[in-house]
Amino acid sequence: MKVGSLVRIQRDTIGVPKGTVGLIVETTECETVGALHDTTYLVHHIQLCGIAERQGGYRQYLERDLELVSH
Repeated sequence: MKVGSLVRIQRDTIGVPKGTVGLIVETTECETVGALHDTTYLVHHIQLCGIAERQGGYRQYLERDLELVSH
């Protein structure tokens, strides 16, 4: 998945039902340091179709919560 990809949300969240379609507008790489190992993961910023942009910006989802519709 990359910026410009069309995705479908795979889990319900407040104000965003499962199956909502959106566009990836930004991707951020985040790191977490744990006792056993370091983990790097991607957070995708999504512009949702049919749902207004919230006051704080776009919705953010992990890749595991998204299904690729089209790149």
